[in-house]
Amino acid sequence: MKYHFTEKNYNITKVSSDFAILILSYYLTSILSHRNEFIHDREILLLLVVSWYFSSKWIDIYDDFRTLKFIEELLLLIPLIIVQALIVIVAFFMTDDHIHARKFVFEYCGWLFGMLVIKKYLSKKLYQYLRRSGGNVKNVLIIGSNDIGMSFFNFLNSNSQFGYKVIGFVDSTKNAELNGLYKGKIEEIERIISENKADEIIIALPDFNKSELDFIIGVGEKKAIRTRIIPDYFKFNSSKYKMEMFGSFPMVTVRDEPMNQIHFRFLKRVGDIVCSIFVCVFIFSWLFPIVALLIKMDSAGDVFYIQERWGKDNKQFRFFKFRTMNIDSQLVVKGKFQQTTKNDSRITKIGVFLRNTSIDELPQFFNVLMGNMSIVGPRPHAIPHNEESLRLIHNYCVRHWVKPGITGWAQVNGLRGETKDFSLMRKRVEFDIWYIENWSVWLDVRIFFMTIYDIVKGDIMAF
Repeated sequence: MKYHFTEKNYNITKVSSDFAILILSYYLTSILSHRNEFIHDREILLLLVVSWYFSSKWIDIYDDFRTLKFIEELLLLIPLIIVQALIVIVAFFMTDDHIHARKFVFEYCGWLFGMLVIKKYLSKKLYQYLRRSGGNVKNVLIIGSNDIGMSFFNFLNSNSQFGYKVIGFVDSTKNAELNGLYKGKIEEIERIISENKADEIIIALPDFNKSELDFIIGVGEKKAIRTRIIPDYFKFNSSKYKMEMFGSFPMVTVRDEPMNQIHFRFLKRVGDIVCSIFVCVFIFSWLFPIVALLIKMDSAGDVFYIQERWGKDNKQFRFFKFRTMNIDSQLVVKGKFQQTTKNDSRITKIGVFLRNTSIDELPQFFNVLMGNMSIVGPRPHAIPHNEESLRLIHNYCVRHWVKPGITGWAQVNGLRGETKDFSLMRKRVEFDIWYIENWSVWLDVRIFFMTIYDIVKGDIMAF
């Protein structure tokens, strides 16, 4: 037996089930916390439901055409839970009850988040099962069998969990690679839709002809079928895009990075602060005096090396490291930046040890606390190095869209230290841009532990 849900019913099910969980969490917390008067306070419950609806619409959590990973869906819940907590806090303030406020807020948000996580996990598994069984699947007709159309076809075939099945292609010419999926020409689309019971039309034409578009969209609307358009992004030098409306104007953002969203920036900042405080209190507090003493005993000069570097949006900031070079070392000779090399004579004896163990980078946790840097991100380069690189690498400054990091994706993949061959510098920039476009909490965690592993085993490029 096959099950089929319309998009409208699917969204109604998601919204109504979340409302049911919210109401259950509210009443459950009221009973367990002995705040029975809240059970009868329907105004507060109504406010919670209404605020959930509008905040979820703002985040667009119920968009049906999403391809988010499970963890990304859970992260979207965080701002919604924060809004719920704020409303409950205001409710307690209005009722002048400060004694039970903290306990009620934590219990309510805990029940709400916990049950939503379970519900989303089970519903995701249920829909995946139904789709594998042939139910709740939308039949997609692709207009265009070029690189764009074939790439989209392969993507849907590789991701059956999204619930889309390609029933065929429509194009002006027959493509031999379609293996029987060619259904006909664009002028035959009305017949093709009827015969193949298409649910959606995906237009993937490389060159948009207005009359063809008007015809395809008109047939789709006549048949009450939704039409979606994939612009030809292959001409752009990026793999991440975002389509949005600016007033009445459709806009394509050529590069779209996750950290452009406020809830992801907030999450990353909280993680940076917590980890930096831990390092400063439990490691830096006892290690700093030892390192400072060794530096002063080894050579004349300050303990810290402070340098202006470029940060987010090309803004300069004061960058901290433990000094590892002699104070008379020259960084720029005849207008060219002198990178650190293996067995560099400018490095002090204790400096060799500090660089090999990456202890010289520890003061940058102060930069993280001040908000100039993040724990994970593209490494900040000296200003002469930046100026030299941006003349030769056209997309070099894209790495400055986010805060620089103490460690980064390029570094844990061996792209650190001296870059004699400038192709290595280009490769480093490619890794940095990939990180920006594909950022996630788990990617940061992975890079963090890969960095610790490299420090423990020793990195031949650490000099």
